[in-house]
Amino acid sequence: MGEINREDRLSRARELRQRGESARRRDSATARWCYEEAVELLRGVGEPLVLAHVVRHLGDVYLEQDCLEMAEPYYHEALKLYASEGDNASLDLANALRGLAMLRWEQAKALWKETQGLYGALNVAAGVEESKARLAALMGL
Repeated sequence: MGEINREDRLSRARELRQRGESARRRDSATARWCYEEAVELLRGVGEPLVLAHVVRHLGDVYLEQDCLEMAEPYYHEALKLYASEGDNASLDLANALRGLAMLRWEQAKALWKETQGLYGALNVAAGVEESKARLAALMGL
């Protein structure tokens, strides 16, 4: 089978993106697969903003699946693509920043929970109390 031309790659990637968006709330595994395939098709076709949009959605799916380590590089890639295109005031950029903020929030929450557990196991009351206070602050309590 020969190389897929640029227009076919773009068309197939758009179709996969739409399928991913449709599947997102009901079947995250399908959404993830669709976005992964779309990203692969979009790499190197010269549409950085389209790629950034799909990359950000892939990061969102990883975040929703609690795959935090996998999500982060996609948010950074999307932000880099937006910056390279001079996009400093779009909804897409705001959504990418939101995703990264949510990721960092989830990471911070997990770290404070782990810290609290360690302090508890070591009977360090001040550490447990600080961890509880920081978790409460993160969660808006």
